[in-house]
Amino acid sequence: EFGSSSIIRTNLDNADEASIRQWLSDDEQIAMSIWDPKLIKEVEPQVYRLKLMTLMFVTIQLSPHVDVKMWTDEKGSFNLESVAFDPNIQILPGVGVSSDQLGILIDVVGELSPSKDGRAVEGKIGFVTSGELPPPMRLLPEPVLKASLSTINRTITNFATSSFQKG
Repeated sequence: EFGSSSIIRTNLDNADEASIRQWLSDDEQIAMSIWDPKLIKEVEPQVYRLKLMTLMFVTIQLSPHVDVKMWTDEKGSFNLESVAFDPNIQILPGVGVSSDQLGILIDVVGELSPSKDGRAVEGKIGFVTSGELPPPMRLLPEPVLKASLSTINRTITNFATSSFQKG
């Protein structure tokens, strides 16, 4: 099991708490601001498919996507939680593996709310990947595997954080 999380704080010029709360109630607008619009689509009401960039790791290619439910709760906080995952993985060129065969799950969670001073949005976003490693990855020395997984974690977290802050 491995994962990563990030604390987000984005100052919003000329915003007040009321306008931030109104913005947080629009799941589509927030979805498009936390992820690259070219890599997201709404698959059903309040559920968005977030595609990750293609990652190469030794002989394994991943082009995963995760379906995330996004909603605003009764406190006015915006929440997100993964509901489905497809690793879209190829162990070797032309040799794909389904998510059931792979046995790997990705869970994404997050929360955004107005800051205490009412001039920013703050919260956390994170993900955890769990399951068995595919056989080719089990052969790698542990330090190499940990360094590679750490790089993947940072890449995904930095991508999500920077997409949100740019949006």
